Parts: sequence; structure tokens; C-alpha cells
Amino acid sequence: HRETLLQLSLSHGAVLLRDFPVPDAEAFGRSCEGLQLAKTTMEGSAAPRTNMYKDIVFTSNEAPPSEKIPFHHEMAQTANPPDYVLFFCETPAAIGGETPIILSSEVAEYLEVNHPSFASDLTAHGVKYQRTMPADDDPESPIGKGWRSTFNVETESELEQAIKVSGYESWEWFPNGDLKTVTVAQPSLASDPRTDRTVFFNAVVAAYVGWEDARNDPKKSVVLGNGVALDDDVMADVDRFMTERRVAFPWQANDVLLIDNRVAMHSRNTFERPRRVLASLWGAREGRRPSVPYLAVRGGAGADEQSSGDIHTDPCAELVLRSGDRMPSVGLGLWKVPRDAAADTVVDALRLGYRHLDCACDYGNEAEVGQGIKRAIDEGIVASREDIWVTSKLWNTYHAAEHVPMAMQKTLDDLGLDYVDLYLVHFPIALKFVPFEERYPPEWVHDPSAAVPRMEYARVPMQETWEAMEKLADNGKARNIGLCNVNSQGLRDLLNYARIPPAVLQIERHVYLQQSKLLRMCHEEGVAVTGFSPLGSSSYVELDMATDSDSALDEEVVTTIAAKHGKSPAQVLLRWGVQTGASVLPKSVKEHRLIENLDVFGFSLTDEDIQQLASLEQGRRFNDPGEFTTGMSSFCPIYD
Repeated sequence: HRETLLQLSLSHGAVLLRDFPVPDAEAFGRSCEGLQLAKTTMEGSAAPRTNMYKDIVFTSNEAPPSEKIPFHHEMAQTANPPDYVLFFCETPAAIGGETPIILSSEVAEYLEVNHPSFASDLTAHGVKYQRTMPADDDPESPIGKGWRSTFNVETESELEQAIKVSGYESWEWFPNGDLKTVTVAQPSLASDPRTDRTVFFNAVVAAYVGWEDARNDPKKSVVLGNGVALDDDVMADVDRFMTERRVAFPWQANDVLLIDNRVAMHSRNTFERPRRVLASLWGAREGRRPSVPYLAVRGGAGADEQSSGDIHTDPCAELVLRSGDRMPSVGLGLWKVPRDAAADTVVDALRLGYRHLDCACDYGNEAEVGQGIKRAIDEGIVASREDIWVTSKLWNTYHAAEHVPMAMQKTLDDLGLDYVDLYLVHFPIALKFVPFEERYPPEWVHDPSAAVPRMEYARVPMQETWEAMEKLADNGKARNIGLCNVNSQGLRDLLNYARIPPAVLQIERHVYLQQSKLLRMCHEEGVAVTGFSPLGSSSYVELDMATDSDSALDEEVVTTIAAKHGKSPAQVLLRWGVQTGASVLPKSVKEHRLIENLDVFGFSLTDEDIQQLASLEQGRRFNDPGEFTTGMSSFCPIYD
């Protein structure tokens, strides 16, 4: 259930496991390891802790019971805070000792509504933390962790080498061996890139209220990034709001609390002994590509300032999914790529810098795509499988629960892979099963040799299909799961029962069909969007589903913007796709087009450009089953 737990913690901030069969520190540590998260360190942590098991389970903050620990995100004052925090109650307190939690997004919203000037300062400047540490741990202080254990060093010279690369602006030695540190400015009102939610991510209140001992004055422990002191009245009001809104369950023996550290803040109430609560800190899902910046710094910059040079630095170059995985925002669409050209096209694309391949059972070329992937790895074009994002899709004839894993395994066998990065339900249309040995891919009509070939439906609800998809995420064969060609109502319905929400919705999206309401809904629900057919009609002319006159490439607005930026019309349309918050899937087998389609990160459209392109909206859909299935003696509308 690890993926379910992690997704629940992302949606709700924390998950409490009550009566969990974990009797001691070792069993708790093994349970934590079972989540398959990356190990992290406690470098920079302020609280003294004692190792209890394999350097992964520690005592929680060892501050005296009379010391209340204010709300904070774990190690938010450091350069590398953990992604997840787990607590285990071995012995509950006689009185008190709860670990209150609050959604950080609630605090951010309260600040923006009630203290907009302060919120603006936090966004613009961030905060700096100042702390004076003893040489060795001081167990009487809630922030008494010494500099030796904080940085895992013994001597002052070792400390100075370590601190230079640990996110500190300055440091100062005192004659008694104490060390004063000042961090670089760090974001404190930022965006969680997995959901686009604004969060009050910091240890500001904890520092301002609680970083007090013989060495530290809490009012000086945190300041704005420009050095200006924090407003005492605002800080008191924020502390009051969090106290009123907090959720606090009394601990019971064997409770385990999983917290997503970017979503929820936690604190500790005072207590009467005995109390023994252990903690374990972890990074992102193990074996995934290194995460993007932990938080996306918010700013007032408009579209004119969004771009920064190339695919490696442009914020539009990747989308961050709910899992924390990074999906390249320009992928190679493999629909209609002939089998005899598919392997070479994949090799060429990977050589030119593509790292996102969009496949499907229905495209009929997954075996050849797999050959191309293997060649690219064997020839050293890419270092490993992990460097390529591979998407595939479940076809309509495999929606039944027993057929979903079979279809997944067939795709993996054809691609020559152990897992796909993303597996999508291709259409919200369940058709009668066609065995692999009878016809693969089975396409739309059930029996092409029938006197009147037509589609034959299967009575399979989407909930059955989705539950089978979730099991693929559970067993790791699909690292992320999602949908295609679903409208807002279909998405809303699925969100009501999904234990693992969809990571991605892939839809037809171009300037003639901008789908702004659906895009907004997805962003608010933490669902990334991929737009297929980003250039509009070009893929549909040969299918008699569009005409040459339907091409957005020839629109005067597009050609004028292209000329202004020194780019092609196609690059303008693709840049519009990624800059408005989606990934795009252009398709070509021609090398010069592959190069052109990927080169959309060296410029940025202005706000005026975006507004002009918005005027091209027509609600024009080229890929509509309600239209093309009539040629199959069927009528299968999925859009009103």
C-alpha cells in the first residue's frame, strides 16, 4: 500500500495508522524502509536526537517536556529538507504530548488574505535563519544540537569546509567554541511543484517563537531575506491562527504518523512523562530521477520573464507529477509512425535530445519503439533506461480488471522494459475483449470480417478499470497512472473514488481547442496535462478528418508572432502549449522537424502573445469518436 499512503499524504498532509503492528524501533524502521524512499541526512537539523536504529530511526526532539515546539516544516531552514517525516509512538505521554499538524496551504492562504504585504515580502525576499550552536549537544535546549553533530565533523577546520557547501551565507566563531551561522535567503511562501499549491514552507514561526536558549534570541533567529525584521503582530496572529486550526490526536501506543513534509507542518505540545515518540526522515521515492527544486519559488514575473535559455534551465521544460517524478514537457508522439521507421525515429530523437516517448498499444509499433530504445542505450546515446520517460496506454478492449495487467505486460514485453513511467487509459470506452493471439492491436471494430464490422461494447465501469490501474502503480509496473480523452465530469467522478488519483490527463489541445476550464481544473486538482496534436490539424488531413485550411500554422497571428521572435510557426504553437502549463507531443520522422520541435526553450511568449493566441479558440476538435466511429457502423460520442 505504499503508493496509496504516499498519495494520501500528498492529498491530506498526513496519514495516521492506528493499532499498527509495530512494537519497537527496529520494526518501525523496517516499516519505513518498506515505503522504498531515498535515505536522507539530518545535516543542519537544530534538534538534538539519539540514533535508535541503523541511522534511520531517532528520538524525536529531545527538548524538555515543558518546552512547546512550535509549528514548522522539518528542517525547513536547511538546504536539503526531507520529503517525508514518520513518527512512531512507543509510549504515550501521561498528559499532553500530542503532535499537532496543520496544512501549510491553509496558512499560506490566511497570510495572503489577511496579511498581503507580509506575504508579498516573503515571496519577494524569503527569509534567513540565524542560530548559534554549541560545540556539543545541549540536551536542555530545543535547538541545542551542537555543530559537531549538526555537520558530522570534529574540528573547526572540518566544519568550515562542510559549511561552505551547506547553504550558509556566513558563520562566526566565538571564543568559547560556539558557532553563529546565517543561512542564505530561502523561500518561505512558495509553490509545491507536484500540485501547484502555495505553501507556507519554513520554520519561521518555530524560530521566531521557539528558538530560544542561552545562546539565541528568537526575535533575531529569523529575518526577511533583505535583513528586515519580521512584524511581531503578524507573527503573533499567524501563531494564533495555526493554534486554532490545528489537528491534534492524542498518541496511542503503536501509532504511526506519516507526514508529507511539503504539505503539512507539525509541532509538539508540552507533556508529563513518560513519553517516547521516535522519528524517521526520508527523501523522495527511491530509484527516481533527482527531484526538481524542492519548492518552486513564486514571483511576480509574468510570461515575459519565464524563459531562461535552454531545456536544462527553462521552468517550462518539465512537469512535476504528484509522485514527484519529472516528465519532460516536450515528448515525441509515436502515433502514425510506421513500424519500419519507428526504431530509427526513436534513436534519432534520443540522439537529438528527446527524453519523452509517447507510445500506445493502438499505435501498433511498440515492439519497434522498444528496439529503438535498446539501440540507443547500447550505443551510449542515453546512459540508461532511467534517462527516458516512456508513456503507454491501455486500449479499449482491455478495460476489464482481469485484462488490464495482461495488457500492461504485453506492452512491457514489446517495449523490452520492466516498467513504464506513465500508463494511461486511452479512451473512456470499454469494448469487448479481443485475445492477443486473435488480433493485436485489436483496433476499434470487434470483427473486421463481419458482414457489417462495428464496435461491440463491454459493460465495464471506469471504476473497475481504474482499480486495476492502481494495482499496476502498487506493483511498480506503471510508476504513474492517468487518463486520456476524459472531460471535466469524467475526471471529477474518478477523483471521487480513486485511492491513487490520476497523475496526468492527456487531451487534444491546440490553439483551436484550448480547453482552458479543463486545464484549470486539472491544475487545481494536481493533475498534469499533456496536449496531443499540439499543431492542430496536420495529423488529421490524410485521415479526411481535417483539411489543409484548418492549419493553425498559417494563421496570421501565429506567423506574426513567429516572425517577431525569429521562430517558426510550429515553435510558437509548441511554446504556447508548454508555457500555458501543459506538455506537448509533436510528431515527425524528419530530423530537421525533430530538431525544430524540441527547440522551444530559448524564447518566451509575451503576455500579449498569449492573449492574441487565445483569440484563435474555436472549440474545434479533430479527434472525436462521436464523428469518426460513424464510419465503423457505430456512434460513440464521449463529448457533448
